Amino acid sequence: MQIGDLAERAGVSTRTIRYYEELGLVEPMERTNGGFRRYCEDQLRRLQIIQGLKCLGFDLEQVRHLFALRDKAETGGDLARQMIDILQTQQQEIDAKIAQYKELRERNRSGIDVLRGCLCCRIKVFERDCHNCESYQCHDEVPDLVECAIFGG
Repeated sequence: MQIGDLAERAGVSTRTIRYYEELGLVEPMERTNGGFRRYCEDQLRRLQIIQGLKCLGFDLEQVRHLFALRDKAETGGDLARQMIDILQTQQQEIDAKIAQYKELRERNRSGIDVLRGCLCCRIKVFERDCHNCESYQCHDEVPDLVECAIFGG
């Protein structure tokens, strides 16, 4: 199949395929005498794997490293150990992101709570002094997102 057919079947652009070729992630099966790239099902599967790994949070350098593991490992056990190390590292990164998202969710919830107290405010935007407002002051902490909208300095 030609590059356009491969791109369509893999759900990527021809530009993406060429970029992956530059990085050494995908190679055409052959080139015709006219210079056209020809691909087979193996390259399609490889593209699908790359896209799947990207969805899981792997960057292209990590993907390249994963594909190279097989060539560097002597035994299946060696390969398994290397994969475990990579997956454990990724698990730690996922856990850190989850913690960040939980903190973000809590800040958003806090911001919504602060702003709900402002729904009844009838003071014009440029005439108000939110920092002295009772609704504002009843909160121990006001998230930066809310603070940036009311900050007058």
